[in-house]
Amino acid sequence: MKKILKIWLIGVILFGMLLGTSQSSTRAASSKKILSTEFKNGLVMFKQNGKYGMLDKKGKVAIKPLYEEIDQSDRANLIRVKKNKKYGFINQKGKVIVTPQYDFTEIGLNNPIIVMKKNKYGLISTSGKTIAKPKYDEIGRFRNGVAYFKSKGKYGIIDKTGKVVLKPTYDKITDITGGVFTFSQNKKVGLLNKQGKVTIKPAYDSISHFGNGTYKIKMDGKYGIINACGKISVEPKYDRISTLFNGYAQTTIKDKYGFISSTGKIITEPLYDSVDVFRKGLAPVIVDEKLGYIDTNGKVIVEPQYEEAYDSDGSSLYEFWQNAAVVMKDGKYGVINKKGQVILNFNYEAISLFDKNGLATIRQNNKYGLINDKGEIIVKPTYDYLRAATYGDGEFTGNFVIFKKNNKEGALNSKGKVIIKPIYDRIDPFQHKGLIRITKGSKFGIATSSGKVLVTPKYDDIGMFYKSEDYLTYISYKGKYGFINDKGKVVVTPKYDQVGAFNEGLVYVKKNGKTGFVDKKGKVVIKLSYY
Repeated sequence: MKKILKIWLIGVILFGMLLGTSQSSTRAASSKKILSTEFKNGLVMFKQNGKYGMLDKKGKVAIKPLYEEIDQSDRANLIRVKKNKKYGFINQKGKVIVTPQYDFTEIGLNNPIIVMKKNKYGLISTSGKTIAKPKYDEIGRFRNGVAYFKSKGKYGIIDKTGKVVLKPTYDKITDITGGVFTFSQNKKVGLLNKQGKVTIKPAYDSISHFGNGTYKIKMDGKYGIINACGKISVEPKYDRISTLFNGYAQTTIKDKYGFISSTGKIITEPLYDSVDVFRKGLAPVIVDEKLGYIDTNGKVIVEPQYEEAYDSDGSSLYEFWQNAAVVMKDGKYGVINKKGQVILNFNYEAISLFDKNGLATIRQNNKYGLINDKGEIIVKPTYDYLRAATYGDGEFTGNFVIFKKNNKEGALNSKGKVIIKPIYDRIDPFQHKGLIRITKGSKFGIATSSGKVLVTPKYDDIGMFYKSEDYLTYISYKGKYGFINDKGKVVVTPKYDQVGAFNEGLVYVKKNGKTGFVDKKGKVVIKLSYY
């Protein structure tokens, strides 16, 4: 019995020691400052002991870690914070503007700010002044100085000073745009102006914004167009009216298609089996499986006679993305201009989409060449491989195309001249200044659009250049990260285990488990003493 008691006592002591060590370790871990990865409005957030504070660009504590949440908007000197499960606002020096007292608030970008307390909504100004005490069931977003609100099951309108413009009157009010509201009464919808005056009586099943001061209405299952004063420009007779694209919308009646303009002008009644969108002032139309084109007056520019042409990725080549379109005839590809004239005969197995510089690749007898949107052959179909210069998700960039020779890639300019010899395993254009990423094996470098090598292929990875990041991009070298500029010069030596993106002239870096910030010259401005 004594032996068992002795063992039990030893166990209790050891457990107590272990618990003490564990608690001490937990306290030490929680006291570490954990640094956020990006500056905004001159401040960066950090966390310590489960609370958030902020540092300035010198690493000095600007806001003590007192808060459960910190959220910044684009309004520099107004920061939303959460303390004791309540929201309020402070400035960049940590001075309290609005004591944390609300169950929720907007982030602070708009003035006034919508706040909520006990499931009721009110308004405060960005200076912290109470405009309307939380007493409403709902407040919409302010547009053109007014917003809708809900009280006791009915909707009204309130302005930015808290003045009730329209007492709670209607079953529902919904903001559309520019301070014009839809409202519902007896299950029908109308329009109100910002003064709460009825401009369109509630007679429709639905109303939605269309464009240029016009609205799409639905009545008895049919769609039409009305203006803000209630004048109907297009009678509700269509089965469908699409959203606007380039100022025009498609209309449908019994599986036939037509067009109207943003003002409700009828371009053409639904006459066609199918239509596409207007680009460069022309829209493709289909009749009996034949493709033609109409202009924005509804005039037939090209009689339906061609076949639809698609790129290998499904892009509609027959749309006028540039000043020419690719169409098919008897299974062969050709090109027409905006007058409907054939500018490249139907002799090709494939033609690509014209890029923003008016270049497209052609294929004939399984060989590739290059044309422009005038139909001129720049490079005869002699190459085994040609592809457009694209970046990211396939958007066109660069006034050149990429070719292959002996399984290596090079580049041709818009005149067909070789600007980069075929010595690389891969060529990809950057978005910025015509710069090109070149690849040899698994290593990356940078060249200009004239073929000048700025950085020999030696990096494991190179990112993209963006204006928002001061045209500095990351490089990876032997497992470490740094940065180069758009001239190919190393500005931050690759020695960090992890890096962020440049913002406000500073970038987050991590090395050996510690984090901090460096500037555009690679100088450490916030010591790597955080986690």
